[in-house]
Amino acid sequence: MSPPVLQLTGLSKSYGHGDIFSGISFEVGSGKTVGLFGQSGSGKTTLGRCIMRIENPSSGQIMMQGMDLARIRRGKLRDLRPSFQMIFQHPEVSLNPRMTLGESVAEPLMVHKRIGMDDALREIGPLIRRVGLRDEHLARYPHQLSGGEVQRAVLSRIFSLKPKLVVADEPTSMLDVSVQAQVLRLMQDLQKETGVSYVFISHDPDVMSVMCDDVLWINHGKGVMYDRSAFIDRVKTRYILDVPA
Repeated sequence: MSPPVLQLTGLSKSYGHGDIFSGISFEVGSGKTVGLFGQSGSGKTTLGRCIMRIENPSSGQIMMQGMDLARIRRGKLRDLRPSFQMIFQHPEVSLNPRMTLGESVAEPLMVHKRIGMDDALREIGPLIRRVGLRDEHLARYPHQLSGGEVQRAVLSRIFSLKPKLVVADEPTSMLDVSVQAQVLRLMQDLQKETGVSYVFISHDPDVMSVMCDDVLWINHGKGVMYDRSAFIDRVKTRYILDVPA
């Protein structure tokens, strides 16, 4: 059996007013999706940001590729960054408003492979089409695109780096319902094609039931893990989000 792509052990985060979450432990296998579920303010987004090292955890381990991301030096973290990426709730923050879509989607390859934009666009071209964008989109700026088109562009940027793990923070909550379904299906298809693992953050039990193999239900800074069927059963019998018995 292959080792997990991500393994958290005893992860905690505190601010001056107390713990955001404490003692969080779980692992994500290759090609699997673990959900972080809970009310607004439960700490799930902060947990995702700690996994990405956008924020620093107060204690605990974040093991990936045999290294503890919670303690790794910034230089080494930068070298590993292509392997773990994040999709944000507001997709427009991921794209520079002064750059065309073509410039934005080419940028990661230009930086990490040190190649020109024409070569980057040539390499990423099949992926751009795979996510449902056309050549004419590449000349547009983010404000000229729909939310779904922006999120597709974000997916092409991320998957151009061939990540092993993607943390997705409410990636479709700002989209229309019909577009939500399309983007979620695209994420599932990309997972099947690439073997990427997801940490999927949401407060929507229906989305979690579709996307996740296992779900960590977070409340009052603690988490309880359920597999998909147990999570669905639990949601059916609960009308408020509190710590499951």
